[in-house]
Amino acid sequence: MVTTTYNMDEICTVLIKMFDGMVKELKDARYIPQMKKNLLSIETLELQGLEFSSRDRVLKMLKGSIVVLKGVKRSNLYYLKGNTVI
Repeated sequence: MVTTTYNMDEICTVLIKMFDGMVKELKDARYIPQMKKNLLSIETLELQGLEFSSRDRVLKMLKGSIVVLKGVKRSNLYYLKGNTVI
C-alpha cells in the first residue's frame, strides 16, 4: 500500500460553483489544492450557522430556508454537488 502525504494549506476561504451555477463561499476551510477531492466538516459548517438535513441519500446544508450546499451519498460519504473554483 502506497501512502501519500500532503501539507494542508492555511485555513482559507474556498469558492465552490454549485449544481445550480451559483458560487458559494466556504469560510475557514482547510483546503489541499493537490487533492482531487477534499473533505468538508459538518461541524465547521454548523459553526458558521448552517443546519443540515438528510433524506433519501441527499444531504442539504441550510441557512434558514435556503439550501446552501447539497451532497449525494455514495457508500459512506456525501459527495458535494459542485466544483471548487479556487
